[in-house]
Amino acid sequence: MNFNNIKKILRKQIETNVKAFWTFNEDTKEFTCIYKSYTDELPIFTPQQLIDYLNEIHLQEVQKD
Repeated sequence: MNFNNIKKILRKQIETNVKAFWTFNEDTKEFTCIYKSYTDELPIFTPQQLIDYLNEIHLQEVQKD
């Protein structure tokens, strides 16, 4: 999975200096931008951290194949 759409959103947030935090559920592959609702069940990422993490996941998947 390349996660191209979410990476595009994250890069735009970085470029425009949006102050946002994200969660990523690895089981369901769902992303949540945190505004008001948050639970302690998922790790929180800044846009740059999430891009780095998704690149790492993609690299691991490529290396498996």
